[in-house]
Order: sequence, then C-alpha cells, then structure tokens
Amino acid sequence: MQKEKMKVLLYLKKSGLDKSGQAPIMGRITYNRTMAQFSSKLSCPPRLWNVRESRLNGKSREAVATNAKLEQLLLSVQ
Repeated sequence: MQKEKMKVLLYLKKSGLDKSGQAPIMGRITYNRTMAQFSSKLSCPPRLWNVRESRLNGKSREAVATNAKLEQLLLSVQ
C-alpha cells in the first residue's frame, strides 16, 4: 500500500520584481508526484523573506500581516 504525500511550498519569485521592489509570493503543491503552482496574490521585499521558514522576518506590521495571510492560505490548502 502506497502512502499519499502532499507538500506545500511557498517561495519568492525574485525575477518578477515590481516597480516598488516587491517580489510576488508563489506557492507549489505537490501531490503524489503531480505538481501545481499558484500565486498567493501577496508580495514582499526580498530582504524580509526567510527561505527556510517560508515566512517574512521581523515584527513589523507588514511582516505580521503577511505572515497571518500566509497561515490562512496554508490552512485553506490543507
């Protein structure tokens, strides 16, 4: 019997910077070797992004608000 695996990855699309220097936050869902990518419709400055945790660093209003939205997004995906 094979176990079903689902992974959700959030990453920063650094090649898509907008005029204000913000990069869009993208997502990737992998389910049993099938991959689907999506946009979270959120963006952040690349200097605040923590790759290991897939969250924004710091306690600024922007970081706290964006991290809360990312948590809601991940809950809805699960």
